Amino acid sequence: MSTHLHELELARLRAAVRANLDDARVWRWYADLMEDERVSCTRTRDGWQITIDGRCTVEDESFDRAVRLAARTWLDIPRAPLTLRRRRKRAMKPGVALFPQII
Repeated sequence: MSTHLHELELARLRAAVRANLDDARVWRWYADLMEDERVSCTRTRDGWQITIDGRCTVEDESFDRAVRLAARTWLDIPRAPLTLRRRRKRAMKPGVALFPQII
């Protein structure tokens, strides 16, 4: 019986790790699209509408489920490789040192 409980615990832990990896993948995808201003999220009377590149639209009562559905839909669409634009970091203010000055 102890072996059965041990196997059950290992299966539960594997499922939790897999869920965490999937969760990180979805929110990393969402953050990249937000940074590139390619996704819009609109609050509607019935929930949330997620639009990607002005064409891929999903709706759900829950924001979390809408983002996950959009990710699943978007990642299932075959497309040519796309490089994401990255915004440049803002320039440092004049007179501000990058590292503290040691005197």
